[in-house]
Amino acid sequence: MDATAAKAFYDYIATTVVGMPPAPLSRLLSVNFSTAEDARIISDGISRARIIYEQKNKLAQAEYVLAQLAKAAVPTSGTALSPQTMARITATLEQQPEILQSVPLNAENIRMYAKNCWNVLVTIINMTDSSSDVNCIIQSAIVQPMNIVEHNSLAQLLIDQTAAISADTLFKYLNAVEASCRAQQSGSAQVHNVRLASKVFNHALDANSALAETMSIELGSFCLSYTRVKDATDLYRRILTTD
Repeated sequence: MDATAAKAFYDYIATTVVGMPPAPLSRLLSVNFSTAEDARIISDGISRARIIYEQKNKLAQAEYVLAQLAKAAVPTSGTALSPQTMARITATLEQQPEILQSVPLNAENIRMYAKNCWNVLVTIINMTDSSSDVNCIIQSAIVQPMNIVEHNSLAQLLIDQTAAISADTLFKYLNAVEASCRAQQSGSAQVHNVRLASKVFNHALDANSALAETMSIELGSFCLSYTRVKDATDLYRRILTTD
C-alpha cells in the first residue's frame, strides 16, 4: 500500500469507527492487504479512532455538565436536578476536574446550586484547593432563615470542612441559625436547630480552640438564649472554660 492509499485508508477507519462522517475513500484507490505494514496502518487507524472517540465523549460530557448547571442556576421554580443527573455531573467533574474552570461560581449561581443541586455544590467545594475560595462558596450558599433540610445539609458540610472554615463563615452561619430559630419561634424544629448548631460549633472548637475567644460574645449570647436546650448550655460552659 503506497503512502497515499495508507493515509486515505487510515483516515477512513479513524472517522467511521467513531460514527463521524467517513473520510472520502476513492473507488479508484488501490488497497492491498498483503504486508505487515498494511496491518500496522489498520491498527494505527483503529487506535486513532479510539482517541477521537474518547475526546469527543469527554467534550460531550463537559457540555452536558455545563448545560445542566446553567439550567440549575435559572432562578425559577422546578429547576432542581434529579439525583441521577447530580450523580452523573459529580462523576464527570471528578473525572475531568478541568471543567471547574468553566463553571460560573458567582454568588447568585452558588445560591441556586445550593437550592437545586446541593450534592454537586458539595463536590465542587471538595475539589476546591483554596481555603479562601471554599469559605467564599460556603458563605454564598448560606441562606436565612433555613428550613430543616437546608440546615441539616449545611451543618454536615461545615463539619466535613471544619479544618478550612473561617471565623467569618461561622459568624454568617450563626446569624442564619438565629434567624431560623426566630422564624420558628418554638417547638421541636427550633430545638433541632439549636442542637445542630451546637454540634457544628463544638466541632469548630475541637479544630480551633481560639474561636472560643473570637466568637465568645456572639456565641455566648446565642447559647444563653436557649438555655432550655442542654446542648446549648454545655456549649456555653465550654466557651467559658476555654476562654
